Amino acid sequence: MKSHLKALLTAVVFYSAAIIPGGSQTKSAMNMDQYLFPEFTACIIKSKTGTETTEAGNYNTITGKMAFLKGNTLYGLALASQADTITFGNRSFVPFGEVFHEVVANGPITLFIQHESHLIPPGQPVGYGGTSRTSKVDTYSNISTQGAIYGLEVPPDFEIRYMPVYWIRLNGEMHRFLGRTQFMKIFPEHKKQISTFIKSNSIKMENREDLVRLIGYCNELYNK
Repeated sequence: MKSHLKALLTAVVFYSAAIIPGGSQTKSAMNMDQYLFPEFTACIIKSKTGTETTEAGNYNTITGKMAFLKGNTLYGLALASQADTITFGNRSFVPFGEVFHEVVANGPITLFIQHESHLIPPGQPVGYGGTSRTSKVDTYSNISTQGAIYGLEVPPDFEIRYMPVYWIRLNGEMHRFLGRTQFMKIFPEHKKQISTFIKSNSIKMENREDLVRLIGYCNELYNK
């Protein structure tokens, strides 16, 4: 059974460098700041057909790709949609298009985090000896080689800035929010109660545990 899963993973899920040029990449002193976890760790990949296998994995927050380490080589999923769930310990990730969202709180209202980082280029002179930085880099192709989407070679003068995006699934629809104002617009019928809960509980929208508490309260409102 185990060999069958490995064969399925190789043939169906993973890129093969021999078949698709640039599909794999050799690991060499990677900048780990581009990944969600500080190191590659065991994860369980469950396919849409229900088969499971365990790999050493991580999530690249710049490119939005799951990366898996075999020996000294990085691989990625051929199609993210072929995976049902990828689990790191007690943290689960599900595909949305070709990126993954972490499932943070489940219920009628489900909270997801899209772990995302932006590359900030070196500062540019703006006068009086000051510098300025653009808010993000729209593309990473200028600093990556073909196929190097699982582990970028980030120049030392570039900053990696973690900027997560939060999503709510309600009644089958996905709603994106980045702060309290956008969050409140998702629940106009409960705006007053939610606003009171946020203030009375000192909820910080960028705090993971606070968001879980807030979603728990919202689910209570919808279950009444």
